[in-house]
Amino acid sequence: MEAREDRHDNCPVLPEIKVIIMGSKAEFKCSAANTILGQEDCKVKEEIVKNEMKQRTVQNRSVSLVLTPGWWRSFTLAESAKSLKMEIVHSLKLCPAPHAFLLVINIHTSFTNMHLNSVLEHMEILGEQIWNHTIVLLMYNNKEQRDADNTLLIERAGKELDTLIKKCGNRVHVFNYTARRGKNVEKLFHKIENLVAEHEGQCFTIDSKLFEDMEEKRRTVKKRAEEREVEVKTKMQTLKERLTEKSCDFPELRMVLMGGQIAGKSSVINIILKNKQEVSRTKKCVMSKGEVDRRKVILIDTPGWWPYASVKETSEPVKKEIMSSVTMCPPGPHAVLLVLQSGFAFSEAHRRSVMEHMELLGRNVWKHCIVVFSRGDWMGTPKIEEHIESEGEDLQWLINKCGNRYHVLNKMYDGKQVKELMEKVQMMASGNTDFLTPVESDSGLGSNLDMFERRSFDLIPPQLEEEDYVTKWLENTPDTAFDYSYLPDPFNDISEDVEQN
Repeated sequence: MEAREDRHDNCPVLPEIKVIIMGSKAEFKCSAANTILGQEDCKVKEEIVKNEMKQRTVQNRSVSLVLTPGWWRSFTLAESAKSLKMEIVHSLKLCPAPHAFLLVINIHTSFTNMHLNSVLEHMEILGEQIWNHTIVLLMYNNKEQRDADNTLLIERAGKELDTLIKKCGNRVHVFNYTARRGKNVEKLFHKIENLVAEHEGQCFTIDSKLFEDMEEKRRTVKKRAEEREVEVKTKMQTLKERLTEKSCDFPELRMVLMGGQIAGKSSVINIILKNKQEVSRTKKCVMSKGEVDRRKVILIDTPGWWPYASVKETSEPVKKEIMSSVTMCPPGPHAVLLVLQSGFAFSEAHRRSVMEHMELLGRNVWKHCIVVFSRGDWMGTPKIEEHIESEGEDLQWLINKCGNRYHVLNKMYDGKQVKELMEKVQMMASGNTDFLTPVESDSGLGSNLDMFERRSFDLIPPQLEEEDYVTKWLENTPDTAFDYSYLPDPFNDISEDVEQN
C-alpha cells in the first residue's frame, strides 16, 4: 500500500484540489483539515453541526475542503438524525464534483464490525460509487512511537479496518503527527492526484434526482423551521407580557426530569445547578437543590427507561419510582422536563415509549411538560427547529403534545440558556391552574383495553440481533460522551516542515 504514495508517471499536478472530509463524531476531522491547510482554521474541540468550507493555497495548489457533520460511530443509518443525511448530501452543493472524499478514522480506538457497518451505511448516502473516490485517512498521534511504521500501523488496525481499506481500492494514508507535516500532506496530495488520474480526470458525481430531492427536502425543512421559530417566539413574547402584567413570581421552582436511559438527565441537572458531580444512571428518584438567579430550584431525577421499551417492558420498581417522583416535591412539581438527546433519530417506537412512560404521571402531564434537548453542542443542526422539522411526524407530535414548549441546553454551562429555561417553566406554571399530582392507579395507564386502544401492545422494539447492541447504546450515552480534551493538536509537539507552503 505504501507504493501508492509516489505519483504515477501520467499523473499531472492538479492546480486545484477539492475534497470532502467525512467521518463519525470526534474522529479528528478538524485536526485533519488543520494539518492539510497548515493553519488552525477549525476548532478541534468543537463538533461540526453543519458543512464548513475551508479554502487556502497549499503547496502551489488551491485547496478547498468541506467538513461534514459526523454520525455517532456505533449508530446505524436509521438511528442517525435525518438532518445529518440531508447535510451530507448538501456538501456537494458547496463542493460540486470533488476530486476525493477523505474518510477520517481514529486508530487509537477500536474499530469493530459495528463501526464498519456504521461507516458503510453513512458513506453510501451518496451512493455506492463513493468508494471509487474515497481515501481512508488514518489519524495517529503517539509521542512514544515517533518512528512508527505506517504500514505496520495499518496491519495492526484489525480485519474490519482492512475490509474498509479494500472497499476503497486500498487507498489509505496515515497522518502521523510525529512525522514531518509538510511531507505528509504532499504525499496525500499525490494520492489524490493518482486517484483523479485513475478516473481519467473524472470527478465524483451524484445522481441528480437524489440530489435535487434531498435539496428540496432541505429547503422545506428550513422554511417550516423558520415558521415554527417565529410561532414560538411570538407565543413567548405574549406570555412574557401577560406575566409582567400579573407580576407573577415563584419563590421556588420544582421540576421532575423524565427521559430514557441515555437521554442525559443527570447532565441537565449539572448544567442547571452548575454542579460538577459525577454523572450516573439512577435506579431511584434523586433530589437535587440549588439556586438559579437567587431563586430556589428543586430537581427530581427519575430512573430512565430503555429507549424503545413499552411500559409493560419496564420493571415495576422503575415505574413505581417514576410515579412517586411527584410526591417528593409537595405540593407538586411546576414542570416536567422531558429530556431527549440531540442528534438522534426519533421514531414511532420512541414516540410510543415516551408517551407511555410520561403518562405514568397521568394524562394531564403534557400541560406541565417542556421538552429539553441535551447536548445541544452536538445537535447536528444550527437550530433545534430544523431538527424537529426534519425528523417528521413522530417528534413533531411530541413537541405539539407539549404545547410547542421545548428548549436546548449545551453540555457546558450557559447562564443565558438556563435563565431562559427557568423563564419558560415559570410562564408555563403561571398558566396552569394546578400542580401535577400523583396518579391514583397502580399502573397509571388505566385498563388493558385502554392500553390496547393506545396501541401499546403492538409496539415492536428493534431486533436486538447482536449481543453488542446494548453495549453500543451505553457507549454512546451523553453521560460518558466523548471527551475532546485528549484530542491531539497537530500544531503542538510535532516536527514542523517550514517549507510546507
